[in-house]
Amino acid sequence: MKKLALAPAVAIAITGLAASPVIAAPEAPASADTQPASKPVALQKASNPTQPQADGEELVLSADTISLKDFADKGLGISGSGVSPDAQFQLTVKPTSGQNVNTYEAPFQSDGNGSYETGVGGTNDDTYVGKYDVTVTNLDDDSETFSASFEVTGDESDEPEAPEVDPKVSVKDDKLTESEFEKNGVTVSGEGFTPNGKVTVYGSAGISAFGDTEVTADDEGKIPATTVKYEGDDQLEPGEYGVYAVDEEEEATAETASFTITEDETEEPTTPAAEAKLTVSPETVSPADFVKKDKGVTLAVENCEPGEDVHYVVNPKGDSNVTAYDNTVKADDEGKADVNVYGTSASDPSAYIGDYEVTVTCGDDELTGEFSVSDDANAGGSDGNEDGNGDGGNGGDNGNGGGDLPRTGTELTGLVGGAGLLLIGGVAVALTMRRKKVAQDPAEI
Repeated sequence: MKKLALAPAVAIAITGLAASPVIAAPEAPASADTQPASKPVALQKASNPTQPQADGEELVLSADTISLKDFADKGLGISGSGVSPDAQFQLTVKPTSGQNVNTYEAPFQSDGNGSYETGVGGTNDDTYVGKYDVTVTNLDDDSETFSASFEVTGDESDEPEAPEVDPKVSVKDDKLTESEFEKNGVTVSGEGFTPNGKVTVYGSAGISAFGDTEVTADDEGKIPATTVKYEGDDQLEPGEYGVYAVDEEEEATAETASFTITEDETEEPTTPAAEAKLTVSPETVSPADFVKKDKGVTLAVENCEPGEDVHYVVNPKGDSNVTAYDNTVKADDEGKADVNVYGTSASDPSAYIGDYEVTVTCGDDELTGEFSVSDDANAGGSDGNEDGNGDGGNGGDNGNGGGDLPRTGTELTGLVGGAGLLLIGGVAVALTMRRKKVAQDPAEI
């Protein structure tokens, strides 16, 4: 006969209440420790992980730490070089921080250069968070074994967050002259744009744009120095203008940066024009030297306009039988003009004794001077600027040397046409001049 074993509590109840039915005790709920363990998750081969550059290292990981999101989306890249070529290897990835993840093993083969690329990944499951050891072993030679480790973290992503788009622009020069702007435009730089995004930079003239150019921002959202020029037919008038830029991807506009176009400066002469000047040399000359063609008196003018007419007039002072001299020459390329005046009556030098007034007109300037012909002259006329003090602007001829003035001029009387010469003791007396560098006219000799 089969015996029924009852629990002590039940036996007492039966003893005390013989007529009561037998009731089994309810089962106690299973404790947490007795819950069945969750199924471990499995690692898997990464489909297209970012691969590190091995550069001669047998085992290199793409990261020492990788976020759970990136581990699931991209996986961890594993590569190496310098191992046995065309050899069979096994990759082993083993969890080491107690996470419920199965060890991953997968074979692969190195290429003919002794390099390889592979990878491991998972899913977006917190179970994968933890540390792992990675081992690569040559299946034909276990002495060729390489190890590394990595950690999967619960961070959202290892990718750096894109900077917030907040475009700003500035100009290199806030003041430009009209000619500077017309030639070079305005130079603009900026930051805070979408990295590697398209940016259009505009030049602003009030409510309208005077020009634009398109550039690409760099990895940090900066735009390089960019030139914007005026695209109209006429140049911009002096005044206030601006530049701004539009981030085409985010449709965000940078605030306008201002600049000013100023009038070109008028160049002022650094030094005032030199005044015309007359030099009379010598101021006293002996009669004997005055009647010599290669001496006489030199009248030198400078600082006239090049090519300008220079008008000379020489008049004797007081009562004199000497005819006045009147003639015009042109200033040379340096604004200089020289003439020599002398007496034509060499047989009666004393007839020229007296004082003479010199008047020279050079443009709007009237220059005056004087000289004397006197028996008392010391070494009269011997230092009378025998080099002519210029070429009078009338071409070039060779001199006689020895300090004498060259005899290249034409002897002319002071009266028009050479008529009406005054006579003294039957000798014609006239004041004449010798112009340097003028060919002699045989008809006037």
